[in-house]
Order: sequence, then C-alpha cells, then structure tokens
Amino acid sequence: MEKKKLTEGIIFVAVGVVLMLAAFLTESVLDGIFSGFAGGALGVGIAIIIKYFRWLSPQNAEKYRKIEEQKDIAVHDELNIKLRDQSCRIVYKINFWILCLSMPAFSILGAMGVIKEYKIIVMYLFALLVAQVVLGCVVFNQLRKKYC
Repeated sequence: MEKKKLTEGIIFVAVGVVLMLAAFLTESVLDGIFSGFAGGALGVGIAIIIKYFRWLSPQNAEKYRKIEEQKDIAVHDELNIKLRDQSCRIVYKINFWILCLSMPAFSILGAMGVIKEYKIIVMYLFALLVAQVVLGCVVFNQLRKKYC
C-alpha cells in the first residue's frame, strides 16, 4: 500500500483532533457540528491507518496485490466505463429535475407561510441549477477537446 494512504489517514486524524478540540474548548452553537465532523474524520483516519498497516504485513502482501489487480481491471473494463457514464448521466438528469421541482415547491411553501426565509433557499437552488448546467457544458466541452 502506498505511503500516500498513511499520510491521508494521519491528516484525517489530525483534522478530527483539531475539530474535537474546537468542540470541547469553545462555547458555540457549532459545537455539535464540530463534534460530528470530528467523529467522522477520526473514524475515517483510524480506518485508513489500520488498513494501511494490515496490508503492509508480509502475509497479506500477495492478497493485496491480487485485490489491486482486480480493482485495476474493473476500473478499466469497457462495460464498467460505459455503465458508469450512463449512471452519471441518469443521476445528472434526476438531480436537474429535483432542483427544478424544488424551487416552485419552496416558493409555494413560502407563500403559504410554512417557511419564513424561503427566498434565500430558492435563490440557492437556482444558483445550484445554473452551476450544474454550466459545469456540465464546460466539462463536456473540455472532454470533447481532449478526445476529438
């Protein structure tokens, strides 16, 4: 396993410790959020470090090599690439429609008085929709330039 993974695990643990200290040493409304992010970062970091040392041991080296070889084959398999591309396209369309339907829904809820500050939510959703469309076009054009 690469040293990069160990470094990544250590960084996650360090970020988790900093966030945990921020949660315990401050009196803020964000303490719960800090604690949640700290737990997530610590959990991921510790898991990465444990996995690193597990696969580093000599008795697991051959098994790790086989697993990495299978992952490499799966990543570069033409069917998997096509399925990944198709699934991304479907998710992109679903996300687009969710955003398009959420804006009028929040507008209606705001007009009925159910939500007080609905305009900021609608503006955020609109900005997200515009960003999704623009980024989709930019990425498509960049890929087209690269492969055509």
